[in-house]
Amino acid sequence: MLAAILADVHANLEALQAVLEDMEVHGASGIIGLGDYIGFNGNPAECLALLRPKFLAAVRGNHEAALLDRSVFGIPMYNSMMDRTEDMLPPQDIAWIRRLPHHARWENCLLGHATPEAPKRWGRIANVNEAAKVFAAVQERVSFFGHTHRASVFRFRHGKVDQIPVCYDARGDFTLHLPRGERFLINPGSVGQPRDMNWRAAYALFCPETFTLHLRRVPYNVEQAGTKIARTGLPDSFARALLHGSSPTGD
Repeated sequence: MLAAILADVHANLEALQAVLEDMEVHGASGIIGLGDYIGFNGNPAECLALLRPKFLAAVRGNHEAALLDRSVFGIPMYNSMMDRTEDMLPPQDIAWIRRLPHHARWENCLLGHATPEAPKRWGRIANVNEAAKVFAAVQERVSFFGHTHRASVFRFRHGKVDQIPVCYDARGDFTLHLPRGERFLINPGSVGQPRDMNWRAAYALFCPETFTLHLRRVPYNVEQAGTKIARTGLPDSFARALLHGSSPTGD
């Protein structure tokens, strides 16, 4: 079975549609959702309508948490964005979001949006030191996470933690086999708002039978997506960041 691993869709319909087409071409049977399906971009309901029937498993991100509790952000601009996002969502989507867990397991893999302490703090697994803390807290051979908006692979072997560089080929693919005896923390990158200076939508394909990982990049109509950010009340800087694959918030 081949599954698509998606994180940080952030209501970017154009990026999601391109990813769905790509995963279908490669024969993926369903989607593993790592949170932040909403926020930042302008099509939250449309994205959830496409995602929900395809989910094999899904967890909550900090944007879903903020939709239910504005104190998660505590930033007026972001709270206003969530007010507008809530207005765009039907009641059944909000009810579904309320049921999302912070963590889940699928095929013996741990799924989460941020660090294992996500219910208390939305920490970022962005470097080897943070990854080492997570490896000490979890025992799964493979854990998937999001939140940083950057594709990354951390590995634990022989008692040490290192980071495997993600190098996409000309087709937008990076393939990695995950050997037995090693453990991995994997971020597929962001579908809807990449922050690694590459505007193309990022996601992963994973086969739990062979432990083969494909990190993918997919082009989409980023200009059209950028025009919709105004629907959320965010400034033009967020649209410009989308065009360049950069962070609109500096993180």
